[in-house]
Amino acid sequence: MLACVSSALILACDRGSDTPASDSSRPADAAAAPNVVAREEEPTQWTLREVARRLTDGGLVVTDSGRTPVRQSFLAVEGRQLRVSGSDLQVFIYPDPASRAADSDRIDTARVAPANMIIDWVATPHLIASGNLIAIHLTPNERLAERVRLILEAWHAGR
Repeated sequence: MLACVSSALILACDRGSDTPASDSSRPADAAAAPNVVAREEEPTQWTLREVARRLTDGGLVVTDSGRTPVRQSFLAVEGRQLRVSGSDLQVFIYPDPASRAADSDRIDTARVAPANMIIDWVATPHLIASGNLIAIHLTPNERLAERVRLILEAWHAGR
């Protein structure tokens, strides 16, 4: 009886072990990392998909996939237009934060235009710069503008 109990304990201990020898019925990959669950890594740079996901996770309604291209002469990259809770959001993704900063540092944040340019926006413009992202949010709704800004700036705030 004692031999049965100690055999059961040894088997139980072996099953909890992380060594490949603990369960030879598992495939080699599972034996190498038995407790690791394959997860998609969180991106470190903005993508259009990540922008839409974070806005949606923040409770906003994104109704456009961003297929509509948009161009601003004072920005080096082409952007995409999203509809966010009834407002227009122009999203410009740069290869890295340094190239984004080269453009965003030249923009007057109050007018969302370079110093030598006047732009007649269709609604009040709000500039958002975060990591490798510039977004121009066109909305007269200050509460919505603040929500979008907080969502998009929060991700890279500590980086």
